[in-house]
This record gives sequence, C-alpha cells and structure tokens, in this order.
Amino acid sequence: MLRFLIGRLGLLVAGLLLASVLVFLVLRVLPGDVAQVIGGTNATPAQIAAIRESLGLDAGPVSQYLSWLAGLVRFDLGDSLITGTPVGEELGQKFQVTLPLTLLALVVGLVIALPLGVLSAVRAERGGGAINVAAQALAAVPALWAGLLLILLLGRGVGLVPLLPTQGFPRDGWADPSAALAALVLPALTIGVIEGAVLLRFVRSATLEALAQDYVRTAAAKGLTRTRALLTHGLPNVGLSIISVTALTVAGLITGAVLVESLFNLPGVGRMLVSDVGNRDLVKVQSEILFLTAIVLVIGAVVDVVHRVLDPRLREAGA
Repeated sequence: MLRFLIGRLGLLVAGLLLASVLVFLVLRVLPGDVAQVIGGTNATPAQIAAIRESLGLDAGPVSQYLSWLAGLVRFDLGDSLITGTPVGEELGQKFQVTLPLTLLALVVGLVIALPLGVLSAVRAERGGGAINVAAQALAAVPALWAGLLLILLLGRGVGLVPLLPTQGFPRDGWADPSAALAALVLPALTIGVIEGAVLLRFVRSATLEALAQDYVRTAAAKGLTRTRALLTHGLPNVGLSIISVTALTVAGLITGAVLVESLFNLPGVGRMLVSDVGNRDLVKVQSEILFLTAIVLVIGAVVDVVHRVLDPRLREAGA
C-alpha cells in the first residue's frame, strides 16, 4: 500500500508539472499585452517598455516559467500584475463562494441521480424509460439557458414564483448564512440539475448491469425481492464505479461554475477568471487555472486510493 501511495503521489506531481507547462504555453499564445492594459491607450512605447521591465515581462519565457514554478513550490501563486494583490489570498476569498456552490450543486445532482437512476433501471419496463428520456433531454440543456429559465420561474422580482434572489452575493459573505445560502440556490440548481441528469444515466446503466449479474438473480431466487436483492448484493458491487463518475462530475461542476457565476453575478473563482482573462493578467490567470486543475487531479488521486482501500481485488493485485 505504501508503494502504491508513493507511486500515486508521483503521478500527481508529474500531472501538475505537465499541467503547469501547458497552461503557461497556452496563455502566452493569447493576443494582448498586460503592459498595454496597465499603461492605457495613451502610453508611449517607452512607458510600455518600462512597465514590462518592472513586471519582469521582458525576461524570456523559460525564465518566467522557472520563476513562477519556484513560487509554486513554496505555495506562492504570485501577485496580480494589475493590482499587485497576492493571487492565493484572492483565491481564498473567492473560493468561499465557489466551493459552497459546487458542493450544493453536487448534492442536487446526487439527489436527482441516485434514486431516479435506480428507479429507472428497476422499472425499466414500467415508466423507467420515460425517466431516461427526460434525463437525456436535461443533459443536453445549456447551462445558460437553464439558468435563465430558473430565473424566470423562481427569481425574485421577475419570476412566476418570486422566491429566490437572482443577482449578487451578500457583501458580508457568510456572516448571514441564510442570505448567503439563498443566493446560491438558483446557481446550484442550474448546474446540479444538468450534471445530475448526466450522472443519472450512468447510475441507470450500472444498475441494469448489476441486475443482470448471477449473484443478484441467485439472491432473488432464494426469496429476496428483486429490489432487495439489488440493494443488498448489486449496488455495493457497482458503488466504486459510481464513486468514480461522481468524482469526475465535480470537474463538470467547477467548469459550469465559470459561466453560472457570471450569469448570477457571484463573486467566485469563475467570474474572477473571466475578468482576469479579459485583462490579460497572465500570472493570475495561469495560477487560477492550475489551482482548478490541481483540485481535479487531487480528486482523481483520492478516488484511486479509496478504490484501493475498498476493493480487495486491487490490493491483492498490487501485492
């Protein structure tokens, strides 16, 4: 087990290193000059050159990358080229919105996917197909359209049932938990319903596969109902695959948050990233993207470890 953990940690570090190189190179291809943004339209070429030199942008790409990488090793994500604010500090503030939004959306997705996915499989010939068709339709809905529809249905001031706020986040953050949570409900529903529909289809497929297994049929033949046999013997055996897909769903939730935060005017990581890309704040953007990539890679590593712990076949193969 120790050898596996060391090897998995090595893969994680290698993945982060490769991601840092790709992020750095891709951002250098984008048009625009942050020095021009800071200097403004009336800045002279000499002033632009002075700004570039003060920010270290006149150094070669390799020197810039190594400098950034050295900071990452010290858990220093650098400072914004526009405002001078530490990137790590601002990410911590914005993540207080994005993290609860992602978790709430994940809860919404699981509440939809797990019971309806199992029900769709168990009653495949008695209405289960309708659930599957509805899930396929929801999975194809763009997040922007879904958010606008929810605003028109439930948005305070504009909706048919004006229950929930549609714009912004409390200035004092989570000092008033009820107000903060209310501001996240519609965005979480927007992401969670779509991702839940995607996850539902996988849960249905996994459940149908479990129902076809001999050990489930044997349990049913010994007197258990089909549903009881599934819950007792089938689902525990497909649980690991459901955990894996759920973990991958988190990546979709984080990606969806970028668009949804802009739509609902939430001061989260996604909205900050969009703004920083427009300002060509390269150091900040590359650190933000790498931070989000690291979250996805760490989740993947944790899922691998959980599989290793829960599945004796993997432990025996490793031994």
